[in-house]
Amino acid sequence: MQPVVVLGVCQSYAGRQVLRDVDLVVERGAFHGVIGPNGAGKTTLVEIIQGARRAQAGSVELLGRAPLPRDPRLLVRVGIQPQATAFFSRATVWEHLSAIAAIFGASQARAEQLIEAMGLGHVRNSRVERTSGGERQKLAVASAMVHRPEVLFLDEPTAALDATARHDLVAMLASAREEGTTVVYTTHHLEEVERLCDVVTILDGGRVVTTASPSALVAGVGSDASVLLPGAVPYLEAVTGLDVVTAATVSADGLVVHVRDVGEAFAALGAAGVPTAGAQVHGPTLEDAFMDLTGKEYES
Repeated sequence: MQPVVVLGVCQSYAGRQVLRDVDLVVERGAFHGVIGPNGAGKTTLVEIIQGARRAQAGSVELLGRAPLPRDPRLLVRVGIQPQATAFFSRATVWEHLSAIAAIFGASQARAEQLIEAMGLGHVRNSRVERTSGGERQKLAVASAMVHRPEVLFLDEPTAALDATARHDLVAMLASAREEGTTVVYTTHHLEEVERLCDVVTILDGGRVVTTASPSALVAGVGSDASVLLPGAVPYLEAVTGLDVVTAATVSADGLVVHVRDVGEAFAALGAAGVPTAGAQVHGPTLEDAFMDLTGKEYES
């Protein structure tokens, strides 16, 4: 039995079709990312899987059961961190997480573990309403994980965090996979998807474009490698004339050169007298794969 099975799901709002015959299977123990531009239908799809919305057509199974009507025996096996999390706002951080743990039958030791792991020890005795947006986001994720659910839904979990806090939380989320939790993950940060996810489903216009591993998606990209040459801006015309160069643009950091073969490119650049000191080489990314498959730039 797979934890999540979605077949032919359709959904419309005010005459606009948000989901179109969506099929999705999430394997047990997978860290499964769902990505797409704004309005692609990501949140609607996840809410239907959770049972927060009823699909107009198609079928959904969550841990072998229909998510609607609500079944308390199913809810205790699932963890949900929505974009807008409800808190016991006048409670302290510890009181909130301790109460959530008690509701789900989790131990106080588990709540203690997450307080420390999420870096919330310094606000443990602060009222939730007085914490920062990033601290509340961490608390929302901890609340969804406290009972070690079989399936964990994370909807933009790092949206309110700065780069350091986002890095720390992503490292914590990696531990959920080690515990055998199945994770369904939506985010706008594609570097998180490449780091965390075993499988990625790309949604666009309410349809599934593809489902594959991040490495398979990147490997299928026809994009060239890019080379940043910090000191080569004056050589733009010379670089553009080289056969191994497919495109060259000026950026704030230097000259960005797109090449078919990195080794041949450096040989040609050296022969043309183009300075390559401090060069940085970048291969195709998941963002390149997204653009290749949808024809759109990814909105981060």
